[in-house]
Amino acid sequence: MDRLQKIQQLAGKEAKKISSSPRDWMGYLGTAAKLYRYPFPDTMLVHAQRPDATACVSLEDWNGKVGRWVRRGAKGIALLDDSRTKMKLKYVFDVSDTRLVQGGWTPVLWKMEQRHEAEVLSCLSDTYGLKGKEAAGIGPALMEVSSRIAEENLKEAMRGLDYEVEGTYLEGLGEDAVRVSFRELLKNSIFYAAAIRCGLDPMEYLEEGDFVGIMDFNTPAALAVLGNAISSLTEPLLRGIGRTVKKFV
Repeated sequence: MDRLQKIQQLAGKEAKKISSSPRDWMGYLGTAAKLYRYPFPDTMLVHAQRPDATACVSLEDWNGKVGRWVRRGAKGIALLDDSRTKMKLKYVFDVSDTRLVQGGWTPVLWKMEQRHEAEVLSCLSDTYGLKGKEAAGIGPALMEVSSRIAEENLKEAMRGLDYEVEGTYLEGLGEDAVRVSFRELLKNSIFYAAAIRCGLDPMEYLEEGDFVGIMDFNTPAALAVLGNAISSLTEPLLRGIGRTVKKFV
């Protein structure tokens, strides 16, 4: 079996694993929160190989754009590249695999602190129209924003799911039940990832049971619909927060 086949098999195994329990799904979301710029298939494979990764780019980007050299012997994180007709592998390396060289720089990951809270709340209010609800604090504000994002984008997020329910536990559920389950998972997953990235404890607002529906998405294809939606909707939220926090640097 060649390397490509092994990584394709790993992707299938990882999809099965992270959808097997709420705890496994939350573990994946913890990785996705750090790598929110990456699409779902990539973050899933990073989670499978290097769940502790924090900043990943290709060797060429480390060397050419950042000015950091990948250490000899460092093991690349294999991702699937379907950008061309034939599937192939691409590799990224975490910042911990690199060393600084002259003229280079070290990526500084934004970190939300208490001193940023007022500005972040103002940004969320302006962007998502919280209308005074931000007064409750960053946690409740993120929950409200996540709920609105999920509700407003639900139809588009679920596009294609109808074709992927065969062979899943969703197959025996009615249309309304599937919609409710998808919406709750979407909302709670966006909130969980955003809260983690902002340094909050999401379990102050959620319970493990809030993710029990993930076990119904027990095929890679069905899980991909949900995972892609979470990834695409979480990214702009965290990008906006990140831009606000970076103003203080």
